[in-house]
Amino acid sequence: MSKYELVYHAGIPGRAEFVRLYLEATSTPYEDKALTEGQDCIKPYVSGEFEGSDTNPTPFAVPVLKDGDVVISQTANILLYLATRISTPLDLEGGEKDDDRATKKAKSSPASFDNPDTFHTNALTLTILDLNNEVHDTHHPVSVMSYYEDQKEAAKQKADDVRKNRMPKFLANFEKNLAKSSSGFLLPSGPTYADLALFQLVDGLKFAFPARMKKLLPDYPKVEALYERVKKAPKIKAYLESDRRQKYSLGIFRYYEELDGEE
Repeated sequence: MSKYELVYHAGIPGRAEFVRLYLEATSTPYEDKALTEGQDCIKPYVSGEFEGSDTNPTPFAVPVLKDGDVVISQTANILLYLATRISTPLDLEGGEKDDDRATKKAKSSPASFDNPDTFHTNALTLTILDLNNEVHDTHHPVSVMSYYEDQKEAAKQKADDVRKNRMPKFLANFEKNLAKSSSGFLLPSGPTYADLALFQLVDGLKFAFPARMKKLLPDYPKVEALYERVKKAPKIKAYLESDRRQKYSLGIFRYYEELDGEE
């Protein structure tokens, strides 16, 4: 199998992290161009002069996945594309006996468009990414091209609403879906990349809003349990401890003391 190429901004996890986690969890070979080439890797895609531009649409923004001659953009779309091609079982358990673990593995076949779970996974992921986008707007509520310091007052108002209203609303939905599922994951059929996406969302929220999440997350015990389970899964644990896992800094999840609060 040829190695996938993942293109994103250098120095931040960002939206590409949702894709990285899926590739890492399935031991799928890939080249993270941000690590091998730095920020220059995005230039061909920004300019529209990338290899394969004659047969692929010009992406609006990164992340971009390159698979041979195929170029795919948009985070959820990339994940859906990969899921229809990766056959490796997604094992997100850690420390259980083999008999227990076997019941919580996804099927060892690519996702099928004939299976409604393929679209359920996509829908859950899109919902997770909705909150991800709202978190970005807490520090850039007016203009993405302006500095945070130039929109600080608006940022405080946006962050206040996200902490008080939006985070509980989204977490309640995830908790409800986990409660309905017999597998301990978002879908009864077992782990999917949506579970990885929820892990990444919660992890980012804990970084950006530590005081709020310390108080809020215990209200959603199934979400918290899923977060801890994914974090301890052997492949994810190894990735998180590696140099491949980039630190939060000036990406989507940023910590500003004035935007956090216990409520």
